[in-house]
Amino acid sequence: MSSSAQDTLLLCLSRIALHHLCLQGCPLQLILIGIYSLLNYIRVIQPLITCTSCKRPVPDHMRNCPFCQGDVGFPNVRAANTSQERAALLERLDAARVSTAARKCEQVLNEFGAAVKQSRATICRSLSVVQRLMSSDSELYTNFYQQVGSEARLPENNVWDRGRSAVDATLFPLYNNKILFGALSLDKQCPSKYGAYAMVLREEMIQQRATVFEENSFVFCQSKHKIVTGDPVPTGYRAVWQERDQLAMAKLHSKLDAGTEPKEFPRILLNPGKDESNQDFIEVHIYGPIHRRAVETVAGPQPRAHEDEVILKSLKKKLTEVGATLEIG
Repeated sequence: MSSSAQDTLLLCLSRIALHHLCLQGCPLQLILIGIYSLLNYIRVIQPLITCTSCKRPVPDHMRNCPFCQGDVGFPNVRAANTSQERAALLERLDAARVSTAARKCEQVLNEFGAAVKQSRATICRSLSVVQRLMSSDSELYTNFYQQVGSEARLPENNVWDRGRSAVDATLFPLYNNKILFGALSLDKQCPSKYGAYAMVLREEMIQQRATVFEENSFVFCQSKHKIVTGDPVPTGYRAVWQERDQLAMAKLHSKLDAGTEPKEFPRILLNPGKDESNQDFIEVHIYGPIHRRAVETVAGPQPRAHEDEVILKSLKKKLTEVGATLEIG
């Protein structure tokens, strides 16, 4: 018997077994456990996507079909775009609308959503890191795992670097080494702990490969939801780039009231904070590296050291080469 025939037979038997449990008056808890197991099985034998070219199932983590190398889309975008994720997010958004309507501020929620539609992805790093990326068309900004793997960086001896592998592997199973992290911003700010200089990315360079997530994924998984490696991530907390406004409204509606003004939106969306304990932002997940031509603006403070002033002068010239700007203040 072929594997596909075995799968079909086992699925039919599972359905029959569940039907039998219901007829026999089996306790509801056991029936629900059975349904959960069945759904998990269906999920295993029916991958998220089938290659449109060769019609074969493609593993969730792959960017290209392993059989014909056809393009099947970015795996983080596929994961955020499932019917389950979108339905759960819309449920949260509906609850946000009910809440704001009851508090007479649904119009403020809509205005906030419209503002977030114009938000940008920012990546904050030190001046030296930004300068290195902008120095040449041969440079790429890669993620933590690629930097460590190429021996270009050492992990830091802190809870973040020790625990990030487990968190990232849970969110991006088997492709966590492809994901870069940023933050949504309305005013060229980003979480201060990652560096003083914000690289604001051109939307057209990331919109097809970027998704957004509720908050710092480490905090979400380790502190708030106690997710163990391999556990499913709760649905409704991520979205494709084009629907980032929906996630922001679902998450932040409680911070809005009838007196909230548009000038307050940037700090509601992103609180840069002074340390991890008081930072809050919507995390951006970008598949693949960043080229200097994906950078639209670099924003940051006036440097204090003479050496940094020299770097900044050189950086401004390099930004001009690629049609990007420098904002210091």
